[in-house]
Amino acid sequence: MMLWHAEGIDVDQRMLALSTYMGHAEIFYTYWYLTAVPELMALAGGKFECFADLSGDGDE
Repeated sequence: MMLWHAEGIDVDQRMLALSTYMGHAEIFYTYWYLTAVPELMALAGGKFECFADLSGDGDE
């Protein structure tokens, strides 16, 4: 996933494919495995921070 992100690949689409490949009925079962990887959680947190503008640079 880190490589997909670095290469600009649509991670959401790849996650759907991975979830199907692993035989998971729901994608959240696949995402659960990712919580054990601190680097991925940091990446997700950074993306959320940009999305939510938690840096304090936006309108309040």
